[in-house]
Amino acid sequence: MFKELNDNLTSIEGEVSKLKTAVAHIEQSKEAAVKAVNAAETTNKEFKEHLQRVTADVDSILKPHKDLIASTDKLTKTIEAIDFPKKLKLITIIAIASGAVSLIGTVLILILCHR
Repeated sequence: MFKELNDNLTSIEGEVSKLKTAVAHIEQSKEAAVKAVNAAETTNKEFKEHLQRVTADVDSILKPHKDLIASTDKLTKTIEAIDFPKKLKLITIIAIASGAVSLIGTVLILILCHR
């Protein structure tokens, strides 16, 4: 009977030893998981900060281009608002009137000079 108890005790000690090893492995896994989570959090934080810096840089690069586009749009609308046919007609009328006045002046000068 003592032999049987001794065998059972030896078997239990073997199982306890296996259990201790398993507990040690679980503890190591837990420590590795904590380190992995900490590394992931650090990486996530650093990536977020990096992304914010990149976004700010891109925004600063794009701002002059956006301003140029807005100015170009404004200029295009201003040019589209000009009635070129009307302006050219007015310029033509002014040119013809100036020519006519000049011609009349020349004729008058010639008439007055020949008298």
